[in-house]
Amino acid sequence: MKRFLSLALCLALAPLYAAFEGGAPTHALLIAGGGVVAELTPKGDLMRQWRVGNVNDAWRLPNGNVLVADGAAWEATPAGKRVWEYKATEGKGGGVFSCQRLPNGNTLIAENSTGRIFERTPDGRDLNLIQVPLNERDRHQTLRMVRRLPNGETLVCRSGAGIVERYGADGTLAWRQKVEGLAFAAVQDTAGNVYVSLLDRIQLWSPDHTLLWEFVGKDSGLPIKNMTGLHLLPSGNLLVGCYACGPKDVGAFELTPRKTVLWRYATPERKRDSHMAIQLLDPAIATPNR
Repeated sequence: MKRFLSLALCLALAPLYAAFEGGAPTHALLIAGGGVVAELTPKGDLMRQWRVGNVNDAWRLPNGNVLVADGAAWEATPAGKRVWEYKATEGKGGGVFSCQRLPNGNTLIAENSTGRIFERTPDGRDLNLIQVPLNERDRHQTLRMVRRLPNGETLVCRSGAGIVERYGADGTLAWRQKVEGLAFAAVQDTAGNVYVSLLDRIQLWSPDHTLLWEFVGKDSGLPIKNMTGLHLLPSGNLLVGCYACGPKDVGAFELTPRKTVLWRYATPERKRDSHMAIQLLDPAIATPNR
């Protein structure tokens, strides 16, 4: 029995095995999901990993630490030592689902369980509150990814309502787009257009609510589904992470505006995996936009 338990523990803590097909990313990747935040080389080798809870969002910070949202929000060193943490005031619905470290040192927090979006200062104060309605039919689907833009505005995905909103720096609603599906992640390009991941597809919406572009996973000829995390590169390409991937599914990929998949990634030795968030660790990208 002792030998069996030791073997089970080793399998549970086995390193993430990855394979890239069709090409490879230009730099290392950070991926998050399935209880793991990991850094992978462009060859798919594991550089380091952190064991986490039900992770929805993660960043590799410039200092080498990771910032993670897995019900709480926390920062840890490469060795796994936590140096900062925020715990949600209400756990029903999952607690904190999104986080982002801001240039002023504050951390943007999105509490799915309360609909509160705010900045937490290093000394524990909460600033600049945005309150969105709870999705009372299923509180788990109140919020997903939330992102602060360089101009101080905030992109908010209200998943269950199928709504993406942009709030001004003063917290007032500046733009709202209704979409068909669960609004998971949104990123904005330099022209003010907004990419939205909706699990089965990604759409690009203009400020005047025109659908400019759409990528549908099932139409790609590849086993792509459950698209969640987005990272918009300076080239205009998108990095996409996928949720609940089987061993034959595409877990992450790079997509051009012409809808060409440059490379794809899978974890064939794992029965099911999730890559809720993704980040290209290119030092030239000073403030990554996902």
